[in-house]
Amino acid sequence: MKFCYCPECKDLQPTAWYRRKECKLCGGECRIVSVPMSVYGALMYALSAIGAVLVVAEVFEQDLGLGTFRLYLMFGSLLLAMMFAGVETARSSRIAEQRVGKVR
Repeated sequence: MKFCYCPECKDLQPTAWYRRKECKLCGGECRIVSVPMSVYGALMYALSAIGAVLVVAEVFEQDLGLGTFRLYLMFGSLLLAMMFAGVETARSSRIAEQRVGKVR
């Protein structure tokens, strides 16, 4: 996960890979802080993929042989993916704050 740290505002915010290196608040140049993905991030992506496959199968009315269990699996995997996304974001934010604290 990547964060944008603005030395002028002392602001630290998550940033997307396609965003430029500028602060959302003041427009100044940011320093990018990268935090490697943990197992929570990998689980988030895996569960999202499972949920997406099940949603596509449901839309195209494909029978996967799961019966009504498919609905529990579909919604459960997507809810768990959102929970792991929150855990990963909190963990990454904490690490990014520690790294910026060392630089300040």
